[in-house]
Amino acid sequence: MIEVNVKAGHADKQRDDAVVMPLLLGRKLTASGEALQAATGKVLPSFLRKFDCMGTFGGSRTLYDVEGTFTQRIMLLGVGGEKQLSLHKLRILAAKAARKLDHSGARDVSFFLSELVVRGASLGEKVQAIAEGIWLGLYKFDKYQHKKDDGHRDLRSVTIMLSTRRDLAEAEAAVARAKAIASGTILARDLANEPGNVCTPAFLGDQAAALSHQDLHVTVMDKAAIEQAGFDALLAVNQGSAKEPRFIILDYKGGGAGDAPIALVGKGLTFDAGGISIKPGALMEEMKFDMCGSAAVLGIFKAITAMNLPINVLGVIPSTENLLGAAAYKPGDILRGYNKDISIEIQNTDAEGRIILSDALAYAAEQKPAEIIDFATLTGACVIALGAHATGLLGTGEALKKALKVSGDFTYDRVWELPMHEEYQEQIKSDIADIRNIGGREAGTITAACFLSRFVADVPWAHLDIAGTAWNMKGNDISAKGGTGAGVRLVVDYLCRKAG
Repeated sequence: MIEVNVKAGHADKQRDDAVVMPLLLGRKLTASGEALQAATGKVLPSFLRKFDCMGTFGGSRTLYDVEGTFTQRIMLLGVGGEKQLSLHKLRILAAKAARKLDHSGARDVSFFLSELVVRGASLGEKVQAIAEGIWLGLYKFDKYQHKKDDGHRDLRSVTIMLSTRRDLAEAEAAVARAKAIASGTILARDLANEPGNVCTPAFLGDQAAALSHQDLHVTVMDKAAIEQAGFDALLAVNQGSAKEPRFIILDYKGGGAGDAPIALVGKGLTFDAGGISIKPGALMEEMKFDMCGSAAVLGIFKAITAMNLPINVLGVIPSTENLLGAAAYKPGDILRGYNKDISIEIQNTDAEGRIILSDALAYAAEQKPAEIIDFATLTGACVIALGAHATGLLGTGEALKKALKVSGDFTYDRVWELPMHEEYQEQIKSDIADIRNIGGREAGTITAACFLSRFVADVPWAHLDIAGTAWNMKGNDISAKGGTGAGVRLVVDYLCRKAG
């Protein structure tokens, strides 16, 4: 991650490789831009007229070696109308500017974006959004590509400029928050983007163990320990794979000794071929992303430990592959997992995520947490319903769901609630067991959540179906192609609000 700093200063005095100056719709400059214009004479107005720079959102023009300044470049970054600005638009602008300057070979640059007015946002919130945009926008996963030494210089540092030194403490704290959150998101992206032959259940366990901290105890159970504990649903899905499963428990003690934790449960399916109910071959390589729920959980723990968040959090990750070896579990099998009081009829082995989550949720509920949030790339039906722009939200905890919506809107890591009316439970009734693992073609996302609801007891619970948001092979404004880290920013914000 590149260095991001804050300081107070004037644009015409900066000796960086580039100064990024916001340009509002209608060729309007901010206070810093007007001061820069005064220092450079008629250069800026002439340039704006000549090149028809109107300040359209996301557009940019660059001036070089402008007389009256010490910088090599002045990037005029279009920000659109100020009344339409939001914190997420600040993230996007910072990401766009950082990527463009990185490609240009600039090394050290200054951003004058924090003086933009975002309705209802504090300076700290604006600085945090800008810093997040820089780090997330520059992310790339290229460790397996051989690079040619073309002499290109990568962007090294960005300074977020402030109008007064009185704001330094607030801004520095905001950058620290942004760094923790971006680091967690980047970890989730890295884990998601790793190929299935690297990111195995054992690898995932190692990554979890590496997060150990004075306040974070990590337990990674191997197959023998899983068998002894009775996580038989996880073991059933694992039967078709030569790779042993893992059951990962993370226990973060940042709050009071008697405070019930928030439990985070993440699906850790490191590769999903569907098992006996094998998936179509097209795009099967993307099934390495079926562990994005576990990646989100690990990313959240990385962030909250960096922030020393004063809250107790329990993490639970069941991890396996779902393949079709000679011993693979089969349609028609009857299972009993960690919760021995519920029998499960398997009608489709490709609905395995809910099977392994049943063990994890039952274990988490047994620990008496205050709430449970689970993360899973669970259903293709959610992709059809919501696409790539919102995570599906279901559950039994009304206050929890309401709070997650608030955090989703604030972080732009958005959620959309789907109903869980009692009638949907009828679709998962089995003729020969207590429940079956599919509910038919209709309402697939909802019936999957109905299945999970049987294992959370009376604990307030929210289910995040990230099947449409966890990866994006086109990329978006703040994410390269591949894993997005969906759920990390959302739930870290929720935990921050919960911790006060």
